[in-house]
Amino acid sequence: MSTHFSLFETHPDVQDVFMPFKGKSKEDLKQNTQLRSHALRVMGTVEKCLARINEPKKLEEMLHELGARHVMYNAKVDYIDLIGPQFIWAIQPTLGDKWTAELEEAWSDLFKLISHIMKRAMVF
Repeated sequence: MSTHFSLFETHPDVQDVFMPFKGKSKEDLKQNTQLRSHALRVMGTVEKCLARINEPKKLEEMLHELGARHVMYNAKVDYIDLIGPQFIWAIQPTLGDKWTAELEEAWSDLFKLISHIMKRAMVF
């Protein structure tokens, strides 16, 4: 949940795109089960990507479908790029001194791939 919560703090306009979260206070968001559920779906997507990392066709199909679904939700293409940095910001503290520049680059590259494929599905 901290990924979404910090995203809303740094990019308040994003919160208004998520209709269930529009106009909610920080206190309401902290308790919001829909927000927690979306954060868990993001984590599930990351897990699915890693499980398919050696199956590029399956990975691309899954992310393409996810991008197409986000069009139906009226998600803005530009917002897709915001999730990777927020994800990294959320997980970095949990790894402490095990966090390295190489690890950050790997996570960043994964989210660039996710964003690229999803955005392709959203604009075509």
